[in-house]
Amino acid sequence: MIRTIMAGLLVAVLAVAGAGLSRAQQGQPTAALGNCQISAAQLAASIGLDACVQASFTGTGAGTTLTTSAVTGFIRAGAVISGTGVPAGTTIVRQLTGTAGGAGTYQTSVATTSSGAAITAAGIPTGATSVFLQAETANVRYRDDGGAPTAAIGSLLVAGVGGQIYYQGSLTQIRFILATGSPILNVAFYR
Repeated sequence: MIRTIMAGLLVAVLAVAGAGLSRAQQGQPTAALGNCQISAAQLAASIGLDACVQASFTGTGAGTTLTTSAVTGFIRAGAVISGTGVPAGTTIVRQLTGTAGGAGTYQTSVATTSSGAAITAAGIPTGATSVFLQAETANVRYRDDGGAPTAAIGSLLVAGVGGQIYYQGSLTQIRFILATGSPILNVAFYR
């Protein structure tokens, strides 16, 4: 009888703890919007998330249809693309054919005239409100007030175990720089 009561109490405690956990997770990211890596070479100077390249590929444009091949990374709707024959501010509207996020045809927000050009999909994805950041191989410093961090000034993101943060704030204001060695900064965007 006592074991049954104790088992019942344990189940009740776990149910309450589980209910609290669910509430604590509200407001967390709901949709992944892309990933990138910022290299040590890029981190040699203060750099923002607008430098994130989610995909690079070869593209040929005909009006608002862009045919892609040799894709490295993942091309997403809303990505800002740049390259020869691509007007500034052009975005991917949607994929029309092909492998999801890879080689195929895409509708662009404006007409492009690229012809076998090297194109990148970079910047902060449309709708992104938060990022998961992880320093790899060496430490990174960051500031989220729009100021430029230095190797000695800014919050420290330590490489290795515990060297990651979930950041929700102005994604255009956060800037990074290497603190030590040759770090890689892994970035995952969410909304």
